[in-house]
Amino acid sequence: MSDSEFDPLAVENVGVTLAVQLLEQPTTEFPPPSRFNGPGVYALYYTGSNPAYAPLVALDNGRCAYPVYVGRAARESKNQGFSPLPSKGEELYKRIRKHYDSVSQTTNIQAIDFKVRYLVLKPAYINLAESVLIMAFRPPWNGMGLGSNVTGGPRMAGKGSLWDSLHPGRKGRPVGSDETAKLAADLIAQRVAELYEPSSDPIIRAMHERIMRFV
Repeated sequence: MSDSEFDPLAVENVGVTLAVQLLEQPTTEFPPPSRFNGPGVYALYYTGSNPAYAPLVALDNGRCAYPVYVGRAARESKNQGFSPLPSKGEELYKRIRKHYDSVSQTTNIQAIDFKVRYLVLKPAYINLAESVLIMAFRPPWNGMGLGSNVTGGPRMAGKGSLWDSLHPGRKGRPVGSDETAKLAADLIAQRVAELYEPSSDPIIRAMHERIMRFV
């Protein structure tokens, strides 16, 4: 044990608590079968047979421990200041549902091959929880364009995102080139390979080790 004082409010300790709380939630169908209120964080898990994800599926081994994507949904009234009242919006549910619509429109992955777990959170903790989960699990889809809200207009004349290049068919999104699709597949393979190696950052490495004890 360390001789240093334990600070329960240190960012890394709060972050681990939030991540573990999410991982303790049951996985559900994608999207969740029942609507619910509130903002929060969520993790998507892929269990299908698309060859781009074979190494990730093998690593996860059915545990739903290594997400393909981690995201958040903020409170609808986030620009109106702090409110102590629970949200009556379906922010988190709608965000997950939006991803379901995106996946359902593609030609090479199916929504039935995904699971999701989510955690409704107080707004003050949402960004921290998402950041910790991304640092700890390094999900392959984060940063590839799945969560982009831009559609139509000039975007239609632009280049397809890495995600849309690998999984074409999403409405309002340009289709990428075969070259971009290969870049996306190579990036996923690289990110999954990195999951076998501990993080070079000692704080992130320690957080991941603590979180994985609860998986």
